[in-house]
Amino acid sequence: MAHAPRKVVITGASGNVGTALLRLFAAQEPATTVTAIARRTPPCTPPYEYADWHEIDLAGGDAYRELVPLFEDADAVVHLAIAFQPARDRNYLRRTAVDGTRAVAEAARDARVHHLVHLSSAAVYSPGAYGERVTEQRPRRGMPGSIYSVDKVAEEDVLDEVETASATDGHAPLTVTRLRPGLIAQHDEATALLRYAAPSFVPRSLTRRIPMLPVLPLDRSLTLPVVHTDDVADAVMKALARRAPGAFNIAADEPLTASDVGEAFDAHLVHVPSAALRVVANLAWTLHLSPVHQGWIDLAYATPLVDCSRAHTVLDWRPHHTAEAVIRELVVGMEGRSHSTSAVLGERSPIGKLRKLLTSGPVTRRKLP
Repeated sequence: MAHAPRKVVITGASGNVGTALLRLFAAQEPATTVTAIARRTPPCTPPYEYADWHEIDLAGGDAYRELVPLFEDADAVVHLAIAFQPARDRNYLRRTAVDGTRAVAEAARDARVHHLVHLSSAAVYSPGAYGERVTEQRPRRGMPGSIYSVDKVAEEDVLDEVETASATDGHAPLTVTRLRPGLIAQHDEATALLRYAAPSFVPRSLTRRIPMLPVLPLDRSLTLPVVHTDDVADAVMKALARRAPGAFNIAADEPLTASDVGEAFDAHLVHVPSAALRVVANLAWTLHLSPVHQGWIDLAYATPLVDCSRAHTVLDWRPHHTAEAVIRELVVGMEGRSHSTSAVLGERSPIGKLRKLLTSGPVTRRKLP
């Protein structure tokens, strides 16, 4: 039975999916009270003005203690928080992802929250089925070469522990929903993606010419599950309304292919084997020429496609965007430097970028990008 929660707490609420989710809550009737958690409170502009904000770093040692009182009268917690950078600070990424998930899950259990929705990833699935659709039953051992994948697997291991404990130690049972989306993207994520992925020395004028790339080196076998940010937010809303336990694959009906990417960039696709792409990515990473770890290449050519039948049936969820539309929207956003007003999705002026680089170091080493 579908029922809207009265109060929801969202971690990582100023990020990509969090921003889309707040837009849905702001438009919803009857209204749901939303408590939002982020490392930095965004400006009081739509959609961030809808929520009551609290600044908590989930990588901090006090995260559990700070979360419990915020969770105590909540019907549900939505855990979206994730750190993609600083990629060269492995300990911080692990503490944010895995220790942060433990703090959230244990605080939800101890505060007697009924429902936890966790944003996991299709990256948890074991390799060996590239280009094939897998169900939620596929083993989740992840890709060892990908930091993101390894941590997503560990997050779900934590959820297993907390779920088991909540069912046996006298706590009220905690229903845990795990959403496993493919690559998530949208128009307003473009500036943040460039900040995370483009070298600091690349001038702004060049990023405005992204759709004019003459050639694009990719392995032609690229076949990725992709989903629009708004569709992920919709899946979260459906999960909250139905309080359905278990895992749910979330992706567009058809995958993103190498030809889709080439067409979106208006570039001639040049086939380069994924192994060669990884060598180049590893070299650029080692020489500090790129902020992108080579594990993302591993992930792109190992993550299987996902069967979303369970989400269709149990959550009554369907994607509204095709993979082709998602990549086109993202490329247009890169050209126009599209952004939101939160610290995560916000724009940086050239002077601001230089000041940040000089005072806090490159994006791969600073905790606040």
